[in-house]
Amino acid sequence: MSLTMEALKHQSSHMKEVILSEKVIRNRESANLFSLCERSNIPCRYDDPLIDRLSAKENCYCIGIFHKYETVLHDHEHLILYHFNDLNDLGTVIRSAVSFDFKDIILIGSQIDLFDPACIRSSMGAFFQVSVRQYPEMKGYLKDYPDHPIYVFSSNGNRELKELKLKKAFSLLIAQDPHELDGYASDVYTIAHHHFDTISLAIRSSIVLERAYELKRVL
Repeated sequence: MSLTMEALKHQSSHMKEVILSEKVIRNRESANLFSLCERSNIPCRYDDPLIDRLSAKENCYCIGIFHKYETVLHDHEHLILYHFNDLNDLGTVIRSAVSFDFKDIILIGSQIDLFDPACIRSSMGAFFQVSVRQYPEMKGYLKDYPDHPIYVFSSNGNRELKELKLKKAFSLLIAQDPHELDGYASDVYTIAHHHFDTISLAIRSSIVLERAYELKRVL
C-alpha cells in the first residue's frame, strides 16, 4: 500500500486504478490511500481474485496499476549507474539517491525493464520521485551533456573520496562492477577501506552520495 501511495503522490497523472483486497484494515493508512485516489480521481475497487493472479506475494493487499511513462532530466546533478543489471541493487540505490537529493538517474548499458515490480519494491516507492534516462553507451550521454564534469568512483582510484570537490552541474558515476571502470578517467575516486570489495554496492553508493550531498549543499 505504501508503494501505491508514493505513486499517487508523485505520478498521479499516470495512475490507472488501485486494486484492494477485502482484507484491508480500515485505518489511517487506508484512509490516506482513499483520499489520494479521490483527490486525483483514480478509481479504487476491491478484487481479491485479481490480486491473487498479479501478486508474487501472499500477503499483498493493494496493487497500483499505472501506465509506463517517460521522464525529463534536469540539467544539474546526475547520478550515472554504469551497467546496473540487478533490479534489487538498482532499486536500493534509487532509494538512497532520493534520500540524498539526487533525482536525475542515468543508466548506461543496462538491460532491464525500469518498471519491473522488483525494482519499484526495492526502491520503497522512491522510484516515483526520480527522472531516469537510459543510454546504450557512455558516448551518447557525453554527447548530450558535454559540459558536465564526471566524477568516477571505482576500486582502484588514485584519489580518496574525502578529496572530492564538486562544481555546479556535475555527474557522479558508479559501476555495478567496482573493477569495470578502472582507468576510465584521469581522476578516479575510491573509498579508503582495506576491504573495499566486501562493501556492498548499495552501501558503497550511499557513502558516495552522502559525501556528494554534503559538498553540494555549500555550492
